[in-house]
Amino acid sequence: MLRNRLTLLIIIFLYLTIISYILFLEPYKLDINNKVNESGRKLATLTDRGGRIVAIDKVIYEAWLDLKTIKKRNKLDDLKGQLDRFLEEKDYQRDFILLGKFQDILELKTYIPRSILKYVNIYRTYERNYNTSYDLRKNIGEKDKTEYGIEPFLFENGLLDNKSEVRLSIDLRMQKIAYEELSNMINLQNAEGGTVIIIETKTGKVRAAVSHYPWNMAFMGYIEPGSTMKPIIYSIALEEGLISPYQKFELTPTISPVPEVNFTIGEAEGHYFTSLDAKDAIAYSSNVAAVKVMEVIMKNFSNDWLYNKLERMGFGKKTGIEFRKEIAGLLNKPKDWYKITPYQIAIGQGIGVTPIQLVSIFNIFANEGKYVKPTFLEEKATQSYQIFSPGIANLMKDWLRYTMLKGTARKAYKPGVLIAGKTGTAQKAIVGKGYSDKYYSLFVGFFPASKPKYTIVSIIDDPKKEYYGGEVAAPVATNIFYRLEEYTNTHKVKVLNDYLPNLTKMKLSEALFILKTLGIDEKKIILSGEGDYIINQYPDISAKIDNVDYVILYLGDEMDEKNINIR
Repeated sequence: MLRNRLTLLIIIFLYLTIISYILFLEPYKLDINNKVNESGRKLATLTDRGGRIVAIDKVIYEAWLDLKTIKKRNKLDDLKGQLDRFLEEKDYQRDFILLGKFQDILELKTYIPRSILKYVNIYRTYERNYNTSYDLRKNIGEKDKTEYGIEPFLFENGLLDNKSEVRLSIDLRMQKIAYEELSNMINLQNAEGGTVIIIETKTGKVRAAVSHYPWNMAFMGYIEPGSTMKPIIYSIALEEGLISPYQKFELTPTISPVPEVNFTIGEAEGHYFTSLDAKDAIAYSSNVAAVKVMEVIMKNFSNDWLYNKLERMGFGKKTGIEFRKEIAGLLNKPKDWYKITPYQIAIGQGIGVTPIQLVSIFNIFANEGKYVKPTFLEEKATQSYQIFSPGIANLMKDWLRYTMLKGTARKAYKPGVLIAGKTGTAQKAIVGKGYSDKYYSLFVGFFPASKPKYTIVSIIDDPKKEYYGGEVAAPVATNIFYRLEEYTNTHKVKVLNDYLPNLTKMKLSEALFILKTLGIDEKKIILSGEGDYIINQYPDISAKIDNVDYVILYLGDEMDEKNINIR
């Protein structure tokens, strides 16, 4: 008898459970599922060369309130008390209102009352999150917000569709070092700004690009190259057999290359020579010797010939790198040249070069005379063509190594880090008014000097203390490569906990150390925003370490308490 009663009670309990599920839970579930619509498409994750995340799509759920239907069914008065929690008075005039964006359906259901939920359309969409550390934002751009950058270029060319990942050539470790060393010099010199680009010599892959400006100067601005132009002019003359490697130049303090024009070029202040051979003329950056070399070129070739030679090297045209809004620099057509134009070009005036152009052109000397097209794509095949013979390129490479040891760049020398390169000091041009009393300090070169692996350009804008390239720009390059040589990988620390901790209010350095301690791969960490402290994080503290695909740390200032939020 007792057994029968127990069986009956179990049957009744199961029956009530099923009825409750059908009446309450199942309709609620269906109501939610039936309202989830797909919106947008997922784009490929952007990573650096080592797989560290640069940009990634995060799934979010948008809840849109259908006020039009509520009004149509005359339910507004019944629901207004609850709707006032979400809406301002002016919102009631609209048909659809975004109530919020949520990480998942559970969070959405918890936030929105069930009585309102049936009037909500839910869209599963994607929110793009970016690693903004170390000036990356100016390189990457944002497909929906900026006209410039790598991502807008890839997006408009369909290169982010139908793939899970696009690996960029940028190396975040090198980007960090370049950013810090450039920042240090700008602060030391109280300069207006600066730019550094590092490319891999053999492949043209951009490993780091930093622009301390509100825009990306590296690809969207140009300057006169100054004395960094001289090795190019000498190489043209050497290649054509117009001068010899042992050429001696008898020099005067000034030179007037076009007698009928009142135009004189002199040496830099304090740099006067009576006689120099070609190697020393480059090492000590003689303006008069460079003009003499150009005189020989112009006696044998036309303006059109010189223009075509320069254009083929990359002057006056876009490199074609995967960066939207790259500019072409400035190389006027020969019909617009004055008689003095070739001699201005010889000392790096009257011609405008973007930093990416300059580093790519100089890379010819480090790369057996080949021009290698620069790229932001790690898996892109190398594209190159011959400009100078390997013999001339290697000769100039040796001369540029000598320049670093004995010439204008000697102050930047560090034991154990032998760089080859050329300095430049370019007066800032004023459109239609000549030149100001402000300068760009330049260095372009490669490392190691004997077998180059990287080619670099370093530019400091209007340094206030020193201004010669060897004193300001060249040390930036030396310090970068010195640190790269010193760099060693840290060992992974074992996991100490199963769950992601609360990182808000921590210093960035402390948070990164904790994540590393917990076994979170640095490739999975995205830094978003500016500042030294964590004001928000994703995922929240309930996430198990083993289930974390990536971590977003939102940066801000320590005292900005209103921004602190744990999701």
